Amino acid sequence: MKSRYEPLVKLKKKALDKAEQQLMNANTEVTLSDAVLLNAYAELSSLESPLNGPIGELLQAQMMLQAQHREIEACRLRVERARINQNTAREAFRFSRIEFEKFNYLELQELEAMMATVKYQEAKMLDEIGTMTYKKGWL
Repeated sequence: MKSRYEPLVKLKKKALDKAEQQLMNANTEVTLSDAVLLNAYAELSSLESPLNGPIGELLQAQMMLQAQHREIEACRLRVERARINQNTAREAFRFSRIEFEKFNYLELQELEAMMATVKYQEAKMLDEIGTMTYKKGWL
């Protein structure tokens, strides 16, 4: 039996699958961004400032530290954007799941109503057939 909600359910299922894929991609992006940030912190902690020597080396070390701090800030922004995207994808997935479940429920309700109608009609036909055979027996 076909329901009038069947095409909508298929459409909502595709939207749900797409939202789930986007959520998985967002989760992966958050994980990768966190790993890059941790690597940037590890690299910063491995940098050492010279305690003595020419001023050029000191300036070079200072510039490397500043560059690493800029890199860390860029990584932090990337992590923040990834988390925002993750939250957006999570909300979109939740909304898609609710929409899918709503139309799936409506489809099931309609199919159950169709089944009840068919069962009623079959019972009615069986009663009619039973009545006809009973009357035939009297003749």
